[in-house]
Amino acid sequence: MRPTWMVQATVNEPLELLAAFAAHHLDLGADLVHLYLDHPHPQAHAAFKDHPRVRLTDCDASYWAQVVPRGRPPGLPGRQQANYRHVYDGMQQDWVLFCDADEYLAPSDEVAALLARQPARMDYLRIAVAEKVLPPDLQPATVFEGTFRTGQPKGADYAPEIYGPDLAPMLERVVAAHDVGKSIVRRGVPCTLRTHMPLPMPPPAPGQIDTGAKLTWAWMPGSYLAHFDALTPLYYLVKLLARHLVNKAILDSGRRAGQRHPSREEQMAFAVAACAQQDPVGATEVLHRLTPRSMAALQRRGLLVDLNLAPDRTARRFFPELALDFTPEAFDRALRIKHAATLAAMDVA
Repeated sequence: MRPTWMVQATVNEPLELLAAFAAHHLDLGADLVHLYLDHPHPQAHAAFKDHPRVRLTDCDASYWAQVVPRGRPPGLPGRQQANYRHVYDGMQQDWVLFCDADEYLAPSDEVAALLARQPARMDYLRIAVAEKVLPPDLQPATVFEGTFRTGQPKGADYAPEIYGPDLAPMLERVVAAHDVGKSIVRRGVPCTLRTHMPLPMPPPAPGQIDTGAKLTWAWMPGSYLAHFDALTPLYYLVKLLARHLVNKAILDSGRRAGQRHPSREEQMAFAVAACAQQDPVGATEVLHRLTPRSMAALQRRGLLVDLNLAPDRTARRFFPELALDFTPEAFDRALRIKHAATLAAMDVA
């Protein structure tokens, strides 16, 4: 019997990205794409209201009153984890992929076939990350154009060789964002759901029996999760500056900011310093723009993959009635409006 599967994401992205995300996974055979709207999104409701395989959940005050007794969690990770549990407890499909709207599954085979080959004891499959980067001379016509770099093998230290001493501290995992991957989880597994993978249930309270149950997992063979973490250079700059401002507000209030990977801290400091330059967007583009040297080094180490993805074309095929603009220029115009306060706070023109 063919396994069924769905995709869930907590989203606050422009309609173009939501349409591309939904269309891409529907095209792969997902039985349902369930988008949890972190903020009101009337465009999404208008675009997807009649689609039988796209479901929207408004994460409004009424929703949070039902799902979290204390109310809406202040941090995005807390809201995501609450949404994971909400969808997981009510899902009808056999498997669910938890990811973000800038992450696109690139499987080595039909997804249902890959899932059908898993033994009954398999609780979840992890999916390795491939991060979009720009080759040296590419001027992309859409936000999805580029090639993809993957993380280095465990225990390796390739970043100085690939990027040189100045960039290596910011790219010490070879990729700029996470290299942990995401997971597709079988329905009904007793687990604690987290961003990258499920965890075993917490130990029992004193006096209760600990079954010692562990989770069984494997990598999804030959497959990647394409991460468009820098859809445009401005997109990544805004992301870093927004995180810097959140951390600053937390520290200014006397609280302690959450721990981040050292390379992410280096990136944020680099972005803040770039704001004093004439072209801060161009300055931070080096994190995702390859040089001939870094591209050759990635190829030599086997860390470049061509996934041949075109979510923009898939979106237009699935939603021909929508006026979608995937050019970097259109995306950046919308970013400058939506994140005007962040850019103004850092004096970025």
